[in-house]
Amino acid sequence: MKRLALAAVAASFFLPATAHAAVPCRDRIYNDWYKDGKIASTYPIACYRDALKHVPADARTYSSLADDIRAAEQAAIARAHGETVPEQIGKGGTGAVSPATATIPSETTPGVTDETTTTASGAVVVKASSSSGGGIPLPILVLGGIAIALVAIGAIGAGVRRFRRPDPPATS
Repeated sequence: MKRLALAAVAASFFLPATAHAAVPCRDRIYNDWYKDGKIASTYPIACYRDALKHVPADARTYSSLADDIRAAEQAAIARAHGETVPEQIGKGGTGAVSPATATIPSETTPGVTDETTTTASGAVVVKASSSSGGGIPLPILVLGGIAIALVAIGAIGAGVRRFRRPDPPATS
């Protein structure tokens, strides 16, 4: 009997304990989105709300994660009310950019046309083009001209100073 108890104590020290920690469902939503830029609309509604509360700051700033979570939450609510909704919600676009599928001209500034291109993966690319020709900006050209003028004036001043030196006195 003592040997059995001793073996049980020894086994508890040497055999690894298995912890079955549950993954928070917000992490399942994040992992779903990071995989392909889309979120399933089949999670419990509380998961979407928890995920929205804990969206990482960089993802909130630089991606559409929060918007995609909101859209998936709305789809889950609609699904709960018996409406037919897509199973995956989101723009995609976490992968590589592929050829454009849609081009939408912008009307922001006269003479400048921005084109927003949505790629097949869902990424949005903005291409700015100007009808005025582009090239080097005017302030850079002005500053460059002033710099060249100052160098020329300095060179002229140095040359004048060199030629105005008095001749050394003659020794006899």
